[in-house]
Amino acid sequence: MANAAAKKAAAARKAAAATYLPVVVALNAVYLLLRLFRRSDPWTIYGVLATVALTGLSFVSYKGILEDHANNIPSMKSSEALAGGASLDLLGLVAAVQYGTVFVSDKFYWLLAVIPLWGGWKIYSTFFGSKNKDSSGFMPESQAESTDDAASEKVNEKRQRRAERRRQKWSS
Repeated sequence: MANAAAKKAAAARKAAAATYLPVVVALNAVYLLLRLFRRSDPWTIYGVLATVALTGLSFVSYKGILEDHANNIPSMKSSEALAGGASLDLLGLVAAVQYGTVFVSDKFYWLLAVIPLWGGWKIYSTFFGSKNKDSSGFMPESQAESTDDAASEKVNEKRQRRAERRRQKWSS
């Protein structure tokens, strides 16, 4: 059984890599080309360090997206959330900063300050958040309870059907 789960995770990781690797590589390649040809000073130490940091962050987010796809296999977890989670958000933020710095101003690097603020909020909501909310903390309590009730009803129905099949199997 564990081997089957590992195979499903590897397949999910491979499918996600086929989808997201070209996107991440294209985002970074176009950014580098724009940085070279659109900026008047692409080779300052500040520009080079920022480019390396942003490119590194995009590949860190890529790895996170792959791991999230491997951990959220659709057959194992029926969630409406987009696989990729926070890493997909990070990739979007990095792309906004990359292209904002090329087309608008170097002050777009200040958007990266959102990352530690968001991390602090997640830590706060983990320890002090309400128990009746989903992980993001935005679902109303009544909706969270109805979601739990519907899920538990489905699980109970499945268990009852399985038990009935077992009884029929052993009685014949």
